[in-house]
Amino acid sequence: MKKLTAIIILVFLTVIQLSAEDYQYQYFNQKKEYVPFSDYIPRSRIHYKTVPHYVEDFYLLYCMNQYYNENSLRRNIARMEQALQCKFRHPSNALIKIESDKEYLKYRRLLFMHINLLIMRNYMKIATRYDKQKIYFYNLEFSKEIRDSLDTAEKHYRKALPYWKKAKKLAADASRIKITTDFGKMETERYKIIHQELDYNRIIRTHLKKLNKKKKRLDRYIAANP
Repeated sequence: MKKLTAIIILVFLTVIQLSAEDYQYQYFNQKKEYVPFSDYIPRSRIHYKTVPHYVEDFYLLYCMNQYYNENSLRRNIARMEQALQCKFRHPSNALIKIESDKEYLKYRRLLFMHINLLIMRNYMKIATRYDKQKIYFYNLEFSKEIRDSLDTAEKHYRKALPYWKKAKKLAADASRIKITTDFGKMETERYKIIHQELDYNRIIRTHLKKLNKKKKRLDRYIAANP
């Protein structure tokens, strides 16, 4: 009887040990080694938290260093354009404290307004890198190259205009909600746009007008010196 009991206990313990065994799973095809399935879940969660999903995630990736180049400007544009295609975070995870549905609506409009302004400003920064502000007489021998550069500048100035129009519309939409949010800088931008203290349409049009004059001067020189 004792021997039978001992055998039953031994079999029972063996079954428990087998059932508690950590089965091996392989995740991601590039992984050669097998890892416990328990390791897969935390990695998946970390990946979800580090990859941007929402408007705010992409907005927080915006970076403007003191010394920047065209690549960094285009990277900012790509990130902000992606932000405009995404959903907003839940109000409890917003960038500011949200206490009502109206405040959340204004929050979304202000953030979209600001993102459109950021894209516009980055296009303008790219444009100014190609826009030769002043053409001296000794620059005329490079008229064709300067003319091509001015064409590139014009293209980017014109790309900036639609984002200004969208930002202006969003500022007007946000102003209809009579609530002041904690977005201090964005509220100031909205106020300046509504009261025409900030008018990038006029600024961009002025740049284009000056650029057109420089183009005509270059064209005259190129025609006279084929």
